[in-house]
Amino acid sequence: MALNLGPRDRLKTLPKVNRRALRKYGEFRRALQLVGDALAQAEKVAAKATDNGTGKRSRTGGKGATAKAGGQGQHWSVASPEDISAAAKKSQGSLRVMADSAKKWEAELVSREWRK
Repeated sequence: MALNLGPRDRLKTLPKVNRRALRKYGEFRRALQLVGDALAQAEKVAAKATDNGTGKRSRTGGKGATAKAGGQGQHWSVASPEDISAAAKKSQGSLRVMADSAKKWEAELVSREWRK
């Protein structure tokens, strides 16, 4: 009769290093998911946002709501909704590449000890 071990029992039978590597890999995958969720939220916010309430570029002619010292008393800048959306899409592409690489190298990452 073969002993059928559940996932938790199998974890207990792995060497300590492998359990730590498996836990670290799980944390890494979860972090990738959280970053993906945050980027999706940023895209939603950018889609709803308008620049200066007009939906167009700012009156100063730059990107976002830029202003030079002395120009209407503003001294800071904010990215435009288009810039935010473009940056979020670019970041999601990079995140997808990283997640695909993590999946490809999963066996290697789980089998080796992670550095502290």
